[in-house]
This record gives sequence, structure tokens and C-alpha cells, in this order.
Amino acid sequence: MQPSAPEIELAAKLGGITNLTHGFIYFSPDATEAYSSVGLSEDQHYFASRAAPLGQVSAEIVIATFFNFSPEIVYPVIPAAWDRASPEDIQSARLRAAALTLRRLCPDLDPDDMDEASELARRMIDGIGFEGKPLAAANLAVVEPEDPVARLWQRITVLREWRGDVHVAALTAAPVTAVEALILHAATEQVPKAALVATRRWSEEAWQSGVDSLVARGLINSDETFTDDGRRFREEMELRTDVACAAMVRALGVQETGRLIDLLKPIRRGLLDGGAFARMGR
Repeated sequence: MQPSAPEIELAAKLGGITNLTHGFIYFSPDATEAYSSVGLSEDQHYFASRAAPLGQVSAEIVIATFFNFSPEIVYPVIPAAWDRASPEDIQSARLRAAALTLRRLCPDLDPDDMDEASELARRMIDGIGFEGKPLAAANLAVVEPEDPVARLWQRITVLREWRGDVHVAALTAAPVTAVEALILHAATEQVPKAALVATRRWSEEAWQSGVDSLVARGLINSDETFTDDGRRFREEMELRTDVACAAMVRALGVQETGRLIDLLKPIRRGLLDGGAFARMGR
């Protein structure tokens, strides 16, 4: 069934707020301390913590599921991280850190509202399928913590990774390679190119090869700005993601999806006001 315009619009809004509500964990000093406490080196924190729900997977699985990171920064840390700490211990540290950060930066959250948000997230999860969604399915299999704040965060993580898996499918079907996807992302100017290069670590040669490929396809100019065709191409990929994610809205209904988004807004405000993403500038 073709989703309605309100469902597609809500899917996009839900994607934005769940991405933020989940994503602070990658910049949290509480998480840095928690991962170090279980034995991980700092360069292992991101890949090991995000991959932990998958179990002791290989670097190749991480590269495939995370999609846009240079393999050159994954191989040195995975699977070596599993020799330092088990995925279960890393996952437990992650949940503790998530709850600690949320309580620290969002101290005035209404417990009843958070319980309602958690229940709505659970119902949404129960109403969507997980075929072709490896990261979402792995997070679904994580034993939910008793701590209500950590439980809410884990449920939001399932929803965030569900959309991420859908987006990877849209990128691969487009098709674009990992580095090409980053170049197109940089062309939107939503995230500075420098930040994408610094975190994904593609070499200058690999980046330039991606630029040359996209220029040949007529999607960007040599200065890495969009052509008209390129802008439409990327907008279509985003739209395909939103259309597929409308299934999340249908699972809960338009009204209650809107309610879930509203309930998450105080968390978003607390995280942004509290500087949860300040380390992005590093």
C-alpha cells in the first residue's frame, strides 16, 4: 500500500528525532569512561559498542552493515576489540552510559511521559518487520534493561537502526558506493566535508576517485557541488527512505506517532542545550 503524504512526512520527522535521541551516545564522556572501564581502547569504542549487539562479528560484517566507513579504520579494531571485552559487557556499559547521560542532561523529564514514550516505541517495534534489517534486528535481540531510561533509549535505538538499515538499502539500490554516498552527503552542506572525512577516514585518493565517478555520472560538478540531476538523485534516495519508513508510522498510526515525537522533544531539547554533541566539533 502506498503511504500517504502525512505518513511520509512523519516518517522523516521520526527519523530526525530518533537519530538524535540515539546518537548522543557516540559523543558522551560517560560512554567513553564506560567503555574504557570494560577494557576497550579509545579507538575501539565506536565500532565495538555499535557492533556489540551483533556479537563477535568480523570486520567485514561491520564494514558492510555500517556502510560508509573506510575499511582501513575498521580492520585495526575489529575483531581485536572482542579480545578485550565481550559484546555483552560492552552492551551493558553502553546502556549504563546512555541512562547516565540522559539523567544528567535531561534531569527534569517527566517519568510518566517517558514511560508513555517507551510503550509507544515498543508498540511501533512490535508492528514492523525486521527482514533485511541486521542492525535493528540485533538491537531487538538485546535483553532489555530494567532501568526505564535505559530501556527507552534501547527501544529508540532499535527504531533508529531500523531506519539506518533502510537507508543503506536505498543507497545500495541507487546505486552508490560508500565514499560516493559521503560525497553526496557533503554536497548537501548539512554536515561539513571536513567532519565526514575526519570520521570516515577515506584517503584522498579514494575520495577523489568517488568524485571522478560522480562527475562522470553527471551528479556533481568538479568542485563537488550538486548538478541539478545530482540534487534530484539524492532527494529521491531520501524520499525512498522516508517512504519505506512510513511502515513505522502505519504500525502505530499517525496520531500516536506524532505523540511519540512530541514526547521525545524534551529529550532533544535537553541534549542540545546540555551540549551533548559538542564533541562533534573535535
